Amino acid sequence: MQIDNGSKMIYVHIPRTGGSWFTYSWRAVTNKVPKYIWSKVDILMDTKNHNTVQIGRHGRLSGIKDQLEVLGVDISKFKIVTLVREPIDRIISSWRWFSKVKDTAKKHGWTSIDDMLDEYESGHRRANYLPQTYWLSEQDTKFDHIFRFEDLLKGPGEIQKIFPLYQPKGKLRRGTDDIKLTGKQTKRIKELYKEDVKYLSGYYDY
Repeated sequence: MQIDNGSKMIYVHIPRTGGSWFTYSWRAVTNKVPKYIWSKVDILMDTKNHNTVQIGRHGRLSGIKDQLEVLGVDISKFKIVTLVREPIDRIISSWRWFSKVKDTAKKHGWTSIDDMLDEYESGHRRANYLPQTYWLSEQDTKFDHIFRFEDLLKGPGEIQKIFPLYQPKGKLRRGTDDIKLTGKQTKRIKELYKEDVKYLSGYYDY
């Protein structure tokens, strides 16, 4: 989660939605900050200008509300934003992350996306394959702006309408075109992530 005091923005980072690209680009615009600041929310109060702080990585807003209130930060004055991604493509991206970027798949003996989905169905929880509704449907969290990953592949225009200072750092890439699913796998993902499909039905056509 990233908070910028100057633009009055709280960004909730849902994994595999282009969030790292968004975060690093935002930091380049605002100021130079440490890669991770896990709990020093008080930095927010030290400047009248842009000051960006990252708390955790994929936390939910409820996890820091109490801290912010103690510091006198009025959340109602901040725009709460996030990025989302078409649910099936996002899960493919999660599989790519575990199998081609990290060695998670190798460590656990996963040979296909089905093994990753089996782990999810068993009750294990990793941020990269949690449903987007884990963040989107959190009680008392109302998003002011939800940006689509697919729109940002074309450029930063949607973000710049709200935050004119924003300039992308590098190019956002899909990275999933080389992974093909069977019809059975696609159907399984739709069923497992039916809450995502339902929540995002206004953003994507099914």
